[in-house]
Amino acid sequence: MKGNPTVSNDETLTNTAIKTLDDIYGTGFVVNDYGQVPFFNDDFAYFQQKAPGVYFFLGGSNIEKGINAMNHAPDFAVDEQCIRIGVKSFSSLILEK
Repeated sequence: MKGNPTVSNDETLTNTAIKTLDDIYGTGFVVNDYGQVPFFNDDFAYFQQKAPGVYFFLGGSNIEKGINAMNHAPDFAVDEQCIRIGVKSFSSLILEK
């Protein structure tokens, strides 16, 4: 059985993304988590075979509001503030590229 290739972030794009997000949100906003994508396999690696990319997670939980279910759970919800952060982050990274 053949699995998906390994997700491997482009070092230059990763450093640019971290700097961009640090400039917006402050140093330490981005948490570096090195290694293989955990607990699942992702087809994003196929896109990275055609163009360099950066794979990262955007959290959506807010413990104080009781929003903490995992993706695909029946009680899944996202804090709307996290959606705003995601839109701002992704659009800023697109413009930076």
